Amino acid sequence: MMIKKVLRADKYCTRIEPLNILKNKRITGSFEYQPGDQQGWHNNFGSDSARCYLVWSETGNSGMRFVINGKVETFYDIPGWQYRIFNVPQPHCVFANCKRKSYGWKLETTKNEILNPIGLENAEAILHVA
Repeated sequence: MMIKKVLRADKYCTRIEPLNILKNKRITGSFEYQPGDQQGWHNNFGSDSARCYLVWSETGNSGMRFVINGKVETFYDIPGWQYRIFNVPQPHCVFANCKRKSYGWKLETTKNEILNPIGLENAEAILHVA
């Protein structure tokens, strides 16, 4: 069941240190979210590339919204470790109604975006993917 929730303008995420396993990546952001936190709408304008985000979600009650063909679409996280890949600039935002951590880095633009998260056994498994 999809639950729609308006993002609160007064709650933000916290920047954190990237994981050591990502030290050779071109990090674009590392964030920690508490329930109710968010990262507002942005598009990473001026950066024609892709982003890979390694995410840990406590319950899966968190995720991202993208504007696709003029329509806002919501993509929920899954519990545990996962990743998604998307091109920028592209309007997107992040919401969390549970504890969430995310670690992003820059990739070459892709024709195969992955907006629905792909589950991972652990954080290190991302090194075999992106």
